Parts: sequence; C-alpha cells; structure tokens
Amino acid sequence: VHVPWPTTDAWYVLPQPIRRAIHEGLLASDVVGFHADRWRIAFLRSAADLLGAEIDLDESSARYDGRLTMVTTRPISVDPSEFDDLAASEEVLARERELVARRPEILVLRVDRTDPSKNITRGFRAFELFLAEHPELHGRVGMLALLDPSRQDIPEYAEYLGAVQRAARVVNDRFQREGWTPIELRIEDDFAGSVAAYKQYDVLLVNAIFDGLNLVAKEGPLVNERDGVLILSENAGAHAELGDWALTVNPFDVAGQAEAINAALELSPEERRARIESIRGQVREHDVETWIDAQLDDLDRIALGVGR
Repeated sequence: VHVPWPTTDAWYVLPQPIRRAIHEGLLASDVVGFHADRWRIAFLRSAADLLGAEIDLDESSARYDGRLTMVTTRPISVDPSEFDDLAASEEVLARERELVARRPEILVLRVDRTDPSKNITRGFRAFELFLAEHPELHGRVGMLALLDPSRQDIPEYAEYLGAVQRAARVVNDRFQREGWTPIELRIEDDFAGSVAAYKQYDVLLVNAIFDGLNLVAKEGPLVNERDGVLILSENAGAHAELGDWALTVNPFDVAGQAEAINAALELSPEERRARIESIRGQVREHDVETWIDAQLDDLDRIALGVGR
C-alpha cells in the first residue's frame, strides 16, 4: 500500500459500506505491506475499529473472517546502480551542463508531481519568508522547482497547478531584479533534468503534507555532488528511515520551513557530508532488490504456516 494510511476517525468521511469494503479487501490478502510503521499501525487499528478484526500488535497480524493476515513495514527503495548510470549518462550530463551554466550560487531544489499532497505552495511561501529574512542572500540563492503535471483531468488538481503558478509569481514579483529570478518554475515531465538537478542542489526540500514514502528523498542524495542537505517532512514515510540525517520540518509550519532552509545553509561542510553519506549508505544497503526479497520472504513464511 503506497499511501499513508489514515487513522480511524478519518474513515468516517466515507459511508460504512465503502470503508468496510476497503479494509475487507486488504484483509483478504495473506500479506499487507506499508512503507512506514505509523501507516502499518494505523491500518491494524482501523481494521479493529471498523471491522472488529482481532489484531495482534506484537505479531503485527489481523484475524478476520477466518483468515490471518500478516501486516508488514517494507519501505520501497530505488536501484542505486540505475541512478549511478543515469547520473553518468550523456543526456543527464548535457542537462547538468545547462544547469551549471546558469545556476545561482546556492540552489534550493524541489522535485514533485503537481499533487496537492506535495505541499508546493507552502514551500514557496517558506522560501518567500526566508528571502524576506535574509536580504544578504538576494541574488545568490534561487529555488528550482521541477514539477511533473499530475492528473490534470481532475478539476482539483488542475486548480492546484494554477495555485502553484500564482504562488511562484507572488515570490518573483516581490523579490526579482535584473539578472535574478528567485523561483524558476518548470512544469514538464523531464526525468533527465531532475537527475541533473539532483546532482547540483545545495538544499533539497521535501515538505509533503503526507506521503506514503517519497522516493525523491532517496533519489536526490544518491547522486548529489555538493553534499546537499535534505529537508524532510515528518509526515513523509521516508522520514522513519532518513530523519536522523535530514532537517525535519512540519509541513504546515511555513516559518519552520524557512528556518530549516537557513539552518541547512549554515551547517558546516563536515556535517553536510556526514549527513548525506549516511543517507546514501542507508539507501544503498536497503535498495529496491532488498525490498522485493523481504516481501518474497514474507510470502515464504505464510506458505510455511509461520504465525498461523
């Protein structure tokens, strides 16, 4: 399950037949996996509250309608070798050269889909507040926002894209001057450009409202060449893995995000390097192959009747 699982109270926005059917459908599986413990525990508790399932938090299982379902935490990851190859590819190197030729001295990056859950507008407001509080950095720092247009056939998503564009324009209208535009906004599907930007950021802002995991938080540090600092929402599933080495923010706290941008730029070179090397080590050790193997092991345990 790739989404953050809501706690019980949130399910009461749905009619009873729908919320029951969703939980019953998942409990018809032998194994249900989540990206973070908080989503796993939320599912077990909502299954108990909404269906009356018999749950065992210690064993992380739910018994319902004569079946026992194992509920696991298996955070998805990436293939580091794929990103190593991409980072060295001619397409990415060409895009990187273009970026380096016109990059600001200090680059703050965000890479997202234009999904309301990604919290893009608050990120822009935080950058605006940061600029207001640090005029000495005007002309030296810029934010590059690489946004993949998402679900534009859904009115709410199309409206949100408009809000994103307006929020960027507010910041640029307030601060831009000749030769410096604070926020460069690109709305296109450009993976090579994203990988090139991953290599060049000084600060990577991931401030999702809620996210099942968020792979950007893993992809960027893998290939970054500037000891960039990860700012990470405490409501992203990846925070459970990477939070010790990121600067943690609350996604609703705009002032806190502005402070985190400044804190990231004030870290010593040694601390920046230690943080990103720890993230890389975690991602390389716990890669996508490890993720798949762990789930196959879960299925083997079920086949052998372990826990039943």
